[in-house]
Amino acid sequence: MTMNHWPPSPPPSYFRAALSNQYNVILLAGSASFSAALASWAPLVSGLVGEALWLVTGPLLGAFRRHTDAQRAAELTALVPATPPAPTVPPEYAERAAIVASSVRRVEELLASRSDLSATDRAELGRGLAGLLPAFAEVCTTHQRLRRAALQVPLADLQTELASLHQALAAETDLGVRASLRRGLTVAERRIRQLEGNEAACRSIELALQNFQQSLALLAEAAAGLSTAAELNAEIETAASQINRQAAIEAERELLTTRSSILPPPFPPN
Repeated sequence: MTMNHWPPSPPPSYFRAALSNQYNVILLAGSASFSAALASWAPLVSGLVGEALWLVTGPLLGAFRRHTDAQRAAELTALVPATPPAPTVPPEYAERAAIVASSVRRVEELLASRSDLSATDRAELGRGLAGLLPAFAEVCTTHQRLRRAALQVPLADLQTELASLHQALAAETDLGVRASLRRGLTVAERRIRQLEGNEAACRSIELALQNFQQSLALLAEAAAGLSTAAELNAEIETAASQINRQAAIEAERELLTTRSSILPPPFPPN
């Protein structure tokens, strides 16, 4: 997806371009300088006559118009940020990612048709849109990792194991064996809590992904309507904050899980 092919807005003023052309300015300033140096009005009058002829004929010349259009296009290209490479997502999220990418492209096309938006507005909106897909891909990767962790060790199996450990502990009388069983219970309970947290995180991420797609639909409606640049930026920030907030929450949760996953020290031998 790219926003580098937007048409110039507003259309360039060829008269203003002819007036500000550097060669025109140099020649006019030169005629004024010669007039002052020679103490004669002739150079200045000649320069003004030439200026009038240039301002009448210059904006009508095809070559000058093409040159002006090329300069305008170069200015717009400099304002628009380079399109980042398309982020990769896990294969099972490819269809959803394609829908999201299509939605973002649709917003870009709608913004391109808005003649009321300046080049600066479009560049700012483009920068906001460019960050949506990478954030979406990051959250998809996190979602996949949590789902795979849940599938590796089913929660039901751990709960069965925990029940067996409780039964064994209740029937055991040897203190050394009981200590080992308690350590096993601690590990099993911790793993269960982690898996339950993963399942809750998966549900939270799925909801965040759905809300993100709905935000893109609202953004497209705003881009197709009469929303101002400030309102459009607010919509983009809302969509980005939903997905970025979820990524931050999961990063913090995984950090806490890593810190708490250290096994307790073994009990001293009796």
